[in-house]
Amino acid sequence: MQKPEPRIRRFMHTETKYLRSSGVLMPLTMLHGPFGIGVMGEEAKDFVDLLKKGGFRAWQLLPVESTGECFSPYKCISAYAGEPMLIDPRMLLESELITYDELSDRMQGMSDNHVEYGLVREKQWALLRKAFSRAGGGKQHSDFKKPWLDDYALYMALKNRFGNAPWFQWSDAGLRNYESDSVNRARTELKEEIEFYKFVQWLFYKQWASLKEYANSQGISIIGDMPIYVSEDSVEVWCKRELFDVDKNGNFTAFGGCPPDYFNPEGQFWGNPIYNWALMKKDGYDWWIERLKMAIERYDFVRLDHFRAFESYWRIPANAVSAKEGKWVKGPGIALMNALKKAIGELPVIAEDLGVIDEKVEALLVKTGFRGIRVMQFSNIGDDHHLPHNYTHLTVAYTGTHDNTTLLAWHHELDQKTRDWALEYVGFTGDWTVGGPNCELNKAWIRALYMSGASLVVIPIQDLLGYGSDTRTNIPGTPEGNWKFRLRSGALSQIDFTYYERLSKAAFRDNPP
Repeated sequence: MQKPEPRIRRFMHTETKYLRSSGVLMPLTMLHGPFGIGVMGEEAKDFVDLLKKGGFRAWQLLPVESTGECFSPYKCISAYAGEPMLIDPRMLLESELITYDELSDRMQGMSDNHVEYGLVREKQWALLRKAFSRAGGGKQHSDFKKPWLDDYALYMALKNRFGNAPWFQWSDAGLRNYESDSVNRARTELKEEIEFYKFVQWLFYKQWASLKEYANSQGISIIGDMPIYVSEDSVEVWCKRELFDVDKNGNFTAFGGCPPDYFNPEGQFWGNPIYNWALMKKDGYDWWIERLKMAIERYDFVRLDHFRAFESYWRIPANAVSAKEGKWVKGPGIALMNALKKAIGELPVIAEDLGVIDEKVEALLVKTGFRGIRVMQFSNIGDDHHLPHNYTHLTVAYTGTHDNTTLLAWHHELDQKTRDWALEYVGFTGDWTVGGPNCELNKAWIRALYMSGASLVVIPIQDLLGYGSDTRTNIPGTPEGNWKFRLRSGALSQIDFTYYERLSKAAFRDNPP
């Protein structure tokens, strides 16, 4: 007798190409280790093992691209180059490019509970330069070729010449123009320095490939994050200026951001240059096609940041006093998405459809067929779309994102009436003030998401640990104090991964761990 189709299939969304599963959101920088920042080494692979033990199928990261002076992963110096601080120095010791004493010095003075980016960057660059001096003049990385690499390495060499200043502040105005004779001469004058930055990227890509290969071998997919914008201090803006809203002298007429929202009543001024979408359309969106191709090569799935901007984006004049002075301007819409699909094929994209969302954004998401995002914490502002019982199969569900406070802190910050509703919703009658890795309140909410119709549930690591607001990753609209939190030694061992494995088996019967 033929086995009947599970009845649950009748009630699912008509689109069932995704097997239901769960994952954990944790920036690589947050991992504990001896180098003051998480790196692509043994600790990262140990975390993969824990994910597998807990029945998880995905590890979601924040952007791993090279950051600027504010150290925000959403203001990248390059849309492609990896962040050198994430390179594990132990690899250099194994390759005999540094000594044990030099490795030991790299570990000195590191904070145990937050990332001191300035110190970490200073020590890491010094160690990488020592490694390069012993690497044989580029022979080791001679086969490492990427379309973006030459321009990136040249830009970094020029930034180093000018004390790490952005291109529009370089004292030699001729070098601000990518097409100038001055830039052509610099390619020769800075040849060794250019090779150094290529060497660093070779190290990054080599370690990244090893980490991703290991994760995939353990059944763990990597979800990457592709920022909507790049930094004004980026190689792309310097060498492809026509694609951005900036003149040849580095005068920006407008920047990206968002209007008043859940996070900030004054709106957010990001300071990222906006795109010249009209010109991008004329060349068939080639820049976006190449960028997404790279992201798909690097990750298994790509979270497309600030998806609503592709429908309409918030344009803030450069001389504005407040983000409130911005206005909505039409974005590329479905034309861009169709160009991407035509050039690349199936797009493993998760659309970050959060923020000020209207019917036009919702319509664009439907046309793309991408999975959208729902954040349980947003349910307290009266948006029932973010409640677990409304999640469809084309949903990636979160208790909170990197921009939210922690789940435990969220409960503490609710007014009494809303808190009573939230506790009743998940049927929790215990002590909601108790946190920690065995926080029963957090488990109740996580269980609710697991039992929803979402095809993927992603839990921030702080919520698995039951941490409070002092461990928050980012507070939108605030320029200081973000992206610094690190896990202490042994923290991950306190999570009951066996519980989550059992929960996965119960919730994801079509895709058991």
